[in-house]
Amino acid sequence: MIKIVTDVSALIPKAKAKKYNITIVPLTVTIGDKTYQDPISINGKQLIDFMNTHKKPFPKTSQPSVGLFLDAYNKLTADGNQVLSIQMTKLLSGTVDAAREAARLCKGKVTVIDSQYIDQSMGHMVLVAAKMAQSGKYTMDQILDKLNKVRDKSELYIGASTLDNLVKGGRISRATGFLTHLLNLHVVFTLSDKDLHLDIKGRGKKTFYRWFKRFIKHIKGTDLSFIGISYTGSTVFPKFCADHLHEMYPDLPISFLYTSAIVSNHTGNNAFAVMICKK
Repeated sequence: MIKIVTDVSALIPKAKAKKYNITIVPLTVTIGDKTYQDPISINGKQLIDFMNTHKKPFPKTSQPSVGLFLDAYNKLTADGNQVLSIQMTKLLSGTVDAAREAARLCKGKVTVIDSQYIDQSMGHMVLVAAKMAQSGKYTMDQILDKLNKVRDKSELYIGASTLDNLVKGGRISRATGFLTHLLNLHVVFTLSDKDLHLDIKGRGKKTFYRWFKRFIKHIKGTDLSFIGISYTGSTVFPKFCADHLHEMYPDLPISFLYTSAIVSNHTGNNAFAVMICKK
């Protein structure tokens, strides 16, 4: 059989992970001299609450060790099973590199892929793979082919009310972050082609609503197989998006989740992500 491994940034609820036999490798958050594992000992809301009440120390995230992946791979391949390990985009973490090194050291057969996404877009890919694997009807190549198609049909948009966390995490320059903070700029990025691309920027929360109006026009008349909305902090705008998307796609369940600690540390408070996959 083929077993599925991923990391916590895929934001897969425990019940679904158990149902589809998905192994989730935790990532580490360090605050001062204390270390936590996401989601075992800290979650996204707890991390945002900490950052809202403490200016220092700024939390640091780190990828899983090679050993952690290797332990999971050895356990899953001990009975002759294959492993498909689906990791978050290399743009935000070296997790996929650790997974590939562990795969190289494992005696069993392990295939590692960079999902090129994060959060629920990545989670959707993982669940597609897990359902196919659990059925026992598909080969590794068939699952990989399907994931390539899902990846190509997926879109992920990330809205941030502040870029402070991206500056502190070294994802953007201090000059850009300072200017954004000074002008109260809100931004929406799209994650595509292995990079973050600025989709819209403007002063204040109205920027998000202008972006959503444009987004609705973009997807009008498009058949979707998946909608996910993740957020930190306030639910006002994320719920606005969910309500309008439900009106457009009444028969398609919308996955509405507080994001992981790992993603929260990059986006900061009052952020959102809207993720879709086209049929």
